[in-house]
Amino acid sequence: MGFLSRILGRERRDAPPQAVGASDPFLTQFLGFGRASGWGAPEQALSQLGVAARCTSLIAESLAALPLTVFELHEDGGREEARSHPLTAVLNDAANDRMPAFHLREALARDVLMGGNGYAHAIRDGRGRVAALDFMPARMVSVEQLSSGRLRYRWTHPTRGTLVLLEEEVAHLRYASRDGMLGVSPLAWAHGAVGLAMAQSELAQSQVDRGFVPDISFETDTDFGVDEARSNAAFNRLKRQITERIQRSRTEIAPLLLEAGIKAKSLATSGREAQFHESRIAGLEDVARIYGVPLSVVGLGNPSSYGSLKEEGAALVRNCLAPWAARIEGTLNLALLSAEGRRRYRIEHDLSGLLRGSLQERMTAWKDGVGNSIFSVEECRRWEGLSSRPPNGEVLIRPLNMGESGNPAQEVPTPS
Repeated sequence: MGFLSRILGRERRDAPPQAVGASDPFLTQFLGFGRASGWGAPEQALSQLGVAARCTSLIAESLAALPLTVFELHEDGGREEARSHPLTAVLNDAANDRMPAFHLREALARDVLMGGNGYAHAIRDGRGRVAALDFMPARMVSVEQLSSGRLRYRWTHPTRGTLVLLEEEVAHLRYASRDGMLGVSPLAWAHGAVGLAMAQSELAQSQVDRGFVPDISFETDTDFGVDEARSNAAFNRLKRQITERIQRSRTEIAPLLLEAGIKAKSLATSGREAQFHESRIAGLEDVARIYGVPLSVVGLGNPSSYGSLKEEGAALVRNCLAPWAARIEGTLNLALLSAEGRRRYRIEHDLSGLLRGSLQERMTAWKDGVGNSIFSVEECRRWEGLSSRPPNGEVLIRPLNMGESGNPAQEVPTPS
């Protein structure tokens, strides 16, 4: 619904919503993904599982560090960077007067990776173009659906009170959704695996708290006496002494002396510790798989060679970062550009920097590209971050034996 429709009163900020119940992400977690399902809020999972925290940081920081380019589309199918477009500065330099673009993009990605939703308030100038983006913490935003089917957002601002924003005023990033309105946390889609990993983490923490003292029993053939009272007193005294000594073993190194022929016997089954360690590693690997992060990137799996590490780095870009980048690009194009603007401009991440090979590999690729008229010398220099060179840098060099009739090959003097 456009600006004119809202002016005519067909859509208002105070219109009664059609649905509210499941629009609050924290209410959804409380009702559907509480401890009864095996785990709590995403923040709890990230605090207990270092792999989940690392995956979240890795993806959010990698995406925020990438150039987010605004391209101007040409009728012939080509395109070029629109460096003068206002969104270029908003998405790459300063999102607003208080927050660098990197911080805003990282915060948005973290909210989506943790809770499934991320929000930014799009502030427009007098010409309707986005001049700034304000970060809206997901925990302070609730979403309502109006009778028109569009969404409305209530942002509980710490100093300005509750702000009611319409759909075109908010860039709403979301992960996979069940209802098309709210995204679901990646951790919630696999809450069974996450719950198991958290339970293993809690068990490991309990072992640390008890000083890794194993469950043991004590056996003796000694008769404490005929007198039942004296027998019970002697037994309780011995039990108390052993218990106190085991508890002190966490901080004091001293031998445990057993009297009356008492023998200690571990209650743990053979190999239980090794099996627990293996199962815990498997649980952490499941968390990495939820985010699509290769195991070696988060310090799991077997030691890898340089070649396999290089392939896993490419797999990280191809199978993890590229889908996330596409999800963010789609939302930003829809939320920050008008229908007319989308026919002329396109917002895209530049993933090429993550796939850069060694200097020798890049030089070979540039040589082949320039020699086969795919790239110009000037384009290669820009990709390498070098300044412009003298004239003829933008000319495509065509080998003499590939010149077309009526279009002779351009010969560029070779530096002596």
